[in-house]
Amino acid sequence: MLASSEFQWFYWIAPILVLSFLAIVAGLSMGYIRRVLVPRYRGKRVE
Repeated sequence: MLASSEFQWFYWIAPILVLSFLAIVAGLSMGYIRRVLVPRYRGKRVE
């Protein structure tokens, strides 16, 4: 057996945690690009 029954919960929660972390990072990155970088290169004033 690869792991004891005490740590079996990790095998189903690990992909959920990784995917949610990646989704949060992607959302924050896209929001930053859309609200800060795009207006900066278009010449609009960034507040």
